[in-house]
Amino acid sequence: MRLSALAWRGLLARPLRTSLTILGVALGVGIITATLVANQAATETVQRAAQELYGKATIRVRAFSDAGLTPRAVTTLRQLPDVAAAAAVSERRLVMTTLPGPHEQVFNLLAIGIDPDDERQVRTPTLVAGSYLAAKKPNTVVLNAQWAADHGLNVGDDLLLTGDLRSGPPHMQIVGLLDDVGFGALGSGAVVVLPRGTLAAAFAGAGATTGGAPVTSVDLVVPASSQAHVQQELDASLHEPFVVETVADAASQLARAQNGFAGIAFLFGLLALAVGGFLVANTMVMTLTERTREVGLLRAAGTTARQVLGIFGRQALALGLAGSVLGVLLGIALAAGMIEFLRSTRSVLIDGLPLNPGSLLLGFAVGVLATLAAAALPAAAAARIGPLDALRPSRQPNRTLVGRLRWVVGLEVVLLAVGLAAYPLARGSASLPAILLAVAVLVGGAALTAVAVDPIGRVVGRPFEWFFGAQGLLGRAHLGRDRVRTGLTVGALLIGLAAVVALGTVAESARGTAQRWVASILPGGYGVRIGVAVPEEGARPTLEQTTGVAAVTPIVEFPAVEAAHGGQREAPMAGIDATIFERTGSLIFSTGDRSKAFAALRAGGSVLVPEPIAVRDDLKLGDTLQLGLPGGRTTAFTVAGIVAYSIPSPSGEGDLLISLADAKNHFDRDEASLWALVPKPGVDAGAFRAAVAESARGLAATPISAADLAGDLARALDRLIGLFDALALIAVFIAALGIVNTLSVGVVERLREIAILRANGMTVRQVQAMVVAEAAMMGVVGGLAAVGTGLLVAWALVGIGSVNDFGGLSVPWSLLVIVVLLGVGVAALAGIYPARLAARSSIVGSLRHFE
Repeated sequence: MRLSALAWRGLLARPLRTSLTILGVALGVGIITATLVANQAATETVQRAAQELYGKATIRVRAFSDAGLTPRAVTTLRQLPDVAAAAAVSERRLVMTTLPGPHEQVFNLLAIGIDPDDERQVRTPTLVAGSYLAAKKPNTVVLNAQWAADHGLNVGDDLLLTGDLRSGPPHMQIVGLLDDVGFGALGSGAVVVLPRGTLAAAFAGAGATTGGAPVTSVDLVVPASSQAHVQQELDASLHEPFVVETVADAASQLARAQNGFAGIAFLFGLLALAVGGFLVANTMVMTLTERTREVGLLRAAGTTARQVLGIFGRQALALGLAGSVLGVLLGIALAAGMIEFLRSTRSVLIDGLPLNPGSLLLGFAVGVLATLAAAALPAAAAARIGPLDALRPSRQPNRTLVGRLRWVVGLEVVLLAVGLAAYPLARGSASLPAILLAVAVLVGGAALTAVAVDPIGRVVGRPFEWFFGAQGLLGRAHLGRDRVRTGLTVGALLIGLAAVVALGTVAESARGTAQRWVASILPGGYGVRIGVAVPEEGARPTLEQTTGVAAVTPIVEFPAVEAAHGGQREAPMAGIDATIFERTGSLIFSTGDRSKAFAALRAGGSVLVPEPIAVRDDLKLGDTLQLGLPGGRTTAFTVAGIVAYSIPSPSGEGDLLISLADAKNHFDRDEASLWALVPKPGVDAGAFRAAVAESARGLAATPISAADLAGDLARALDRLIGLFDALALIAVFIAALGIVNTLSVGVVERLREIAILRANGMTVRQVQAMVVAEAAMMGVVGGLAAVGTGLLVAWALVGIGSVNDFGGLSVPWSLLVIVVLLGVGVAALAGIYPARLAARSSIVGSLRHFE
């Protein structure tokens, strides 16, 4: 009991140190808990959205062709044995507007056509407001609630269908608002659900160029015990190409946008461990060093080594428990903010606040274990030495920087291993070797900076000497006084700042990649996308009338199959005009001669392969692919080139590219939903963009420009990266607490020196300037080292972990300057309290205390 009293008294005697340590542990645990909870919310939202998308259905039969399933095929599916219910779904893109007037809005939406009576047997949608569709009310629609709120729409408002319609734009009334699940989760929320008959009738008039509204899929309610039998019946009864999908397939498609979030969240969980480990280790080093004399007195008074170990163990346990409890609560609050932010920006499909006991327990346990592990080795070292050694700190073993670093790095390795083993959630598409390398670079950079802080401090201290004079000189001298403490403090600051650099560099690289990708696949930089594929004669006349256009070319996208390894697998393809693509400088070739590749495409029988597919299948120039339609014969195509980026495909790997002639001759495909428009030389970009938008409006299509697409990608990425930048700044704040601790201990240790300086004429302001200069120098060292470390981390994530997603490393130079200034500013602010503490010290009292 007396040992516990000594432990509590030691903590209460230093309330600031104790509070800062608890807060530091809490922030680290908070980041871990928040990322775990947010990732869990994203995962559960995807699963819930996919489940509601299918409802009671267990099998989805999707048309392989854009032409959809024929009425006969739909009837066949309904009549299959063991099929309890079937719901046909049509999908197409269309343009809707609000009522004409000064505030008219135009929307390009993913339209979902359903049969209300059949839907009731398969799905029960989750509505935020209003009611669902009814067969007796054909001119009604439901929208995603969040999307509608963003555009000022509500239940009861009217919308107009536009495009090539049978009898003018009919009024459609909003009767309900969907939650972010089921159909509401599609199209990033830009989705409208309406009766299938209305959709088909509106776009099926004479002379229509928009292709009607074919049935793209049929959802079947089948008992689990009969699924295999229904699969066999499908193969035997359905005589047109189709694909069978399940709820797991839908979840996988919806989860593509979550993969990046999951990977970065996983990285930040490990980052929080690294920062927390450094902070706790630094705090325990300072606390134990400061109390060395007290340990000596206790040992001299008869306290055993085991009892000394018990005192420090109790203190570490108290700090860990208090910090972890506070951290879990803080993490829940932070997770709620993260989820709401991501939900509002629609960067990630996410909703709810799942308080998974495993995630909360993991965050709590990490905080407690990290604190105990950080205190274990120094406490054991203090317990092993004798009273005489404890009373003479200079004789303590393992006080060298290298000795302490071995302990801290070992602690980091243990914590990261625990994090890797215990992390309970999906890690998205993150490359585990790349993340491990990134964290290793962070920890290694912090350790190397700790070793080199003294020589680096001598260099960066020169400007401070020139600016502060003698105060700067003294601050630089104090920087190297306790290299162990200073090194660990700067190391913790470096980790937080390096995370900001790494994230900014990843974001800049992704922006550059988006611009290169869009520019390379869209000849001329402008185009339109129509809701469904239409024949050339249906869209070309309208597009060729666009003011300022020099050339119009269709990009014919279609699904095919590749014969490989004794079977077939889906192979998304696109037919392109090789001459226009070559003339406009489109496509970036990773392998192959550009001129020869396009010549081979024009000659026929050749294919351009996206780099991700080439890497996946180990394809090289001259290799042969057997491509065809399901159930038909295949044709051999020779790989004429490998391109870095291709037309986007559902798989994310890109389309295989062949000529328009081959698409027509071998696959009977000449209808296109994507059209590229090349402007005449010298045409004003703004005027041409407006002309393209006008042509797209007449076709109920979406205007596309390379700049807009790249900007949209960059803005979505910025929102996601911005969230994690905020978490990185929390890590910087944690490190700032370490600076407050370090300088406060340094001031206490130097009270006699400060008193002597004051007695010899140094003013209060000069004392404060000396301490703040020392803190600012820590910030400069940490900021400069963070720049190099952060760039190496970004290289690990971009160059190794995402070779197929990035086109190279782009350095945000302005951010690097900002990070150095941020390090200086944060460190200087952290030095204000210790500076005031030094200035308030009594000259006479300090000198008398050390007599």
